[in-house]
Amino acid sequence: MSQPIVKEYALPRDIAISTLQAGKGAPVIFIHGAGGLMWDPFLDALSERHTVIAPFLPGTGASRGLENIRDMWDLVVTYQDLLDAIGHDKVDLIGHSMGGMIAFELAAAESSRVRKIAAIAPAGLFSEDHPIPDFFAMLPEDLIAHLVYDKDSPLAKLMMAMPDDLEEKVSFIIERMTISAAAAKFLWPIPDRGLKRRLHRVKAPTLMLWGKQDRLIPVAYAEDFKRGIPDARIEIIDRAGHMVQLEQMEQSLKIVGGFLGPDRR
Repeated sequence: MSQPIVKEYALPRDIAISTLQAGKGAPVIFIHGAGGLMWDPFLDALSERHTVIAPFLPGTGASRGLENIRDMWDLVVTYQDLLDAIGHDKVDLIGHSMGGMIAFELAAAESSRVRKIAAIAPAGLFSEDHPIPDFFAMLPEDLIAHLVYDKDSPLAKLMMAMPDDLEEKVSFIIERMTISAAAAKFLWPIPDRGLKRRLHRVKAPTLMLWGKQDRLIPVAYAEDFKRGIPDARIEIIDRAGHMVQLEQMEQSLKIVGGFLGPDRR
């Protein structure tokens, strides 16, 4: 697996966004979910054909300035400032879970900046018929069961792994709590921040990729999103949960790569 470079962007309002970057070709911005950002095999494979730029949410990793971001609109402005700092006129967005919600909000606010959107099990809507569980209150074992199709798989075991060293274990727990606190600012108690009323403004061709057995954000939400987005399609992968891009990586890469199209260098 390649080693991404770390690049930081100083933004207005005393905000700094740290990013992981690798690859060559057309820019793809990957916006991570509430579990935080790591350079995983999915991103690494994407970087073989694209320049992948993955920002840490403010308040996570080395990104700073969460205290200066009051609400979702402030967060959208932050990502607009980030695109200005990166310097690309038009980009593709890939967003997982909370990251999908942010991608849609960004595209609704400034459609001219977004070429295509691949949203992987996006958050942002809420239905009483398919309530999203309060994953902030879940024990790790229960959360893993909601994230993956097979809780006994190597992926599930990796996600549950803890460092053996005591100091490293404490640091790991603090980091997880910090990430959860940052995500909760935009997701808790429910992820509905009015996105449904703005989905019609998402003009970019949109792919929604879902794991059929997603227990965190049920696949039923795919149709809810599709009804609001003028140019959207749905792809559902069997034997996959919320982490579909890692559980069924080869199939996910084929679908996402085919949607984004050939390298535009």
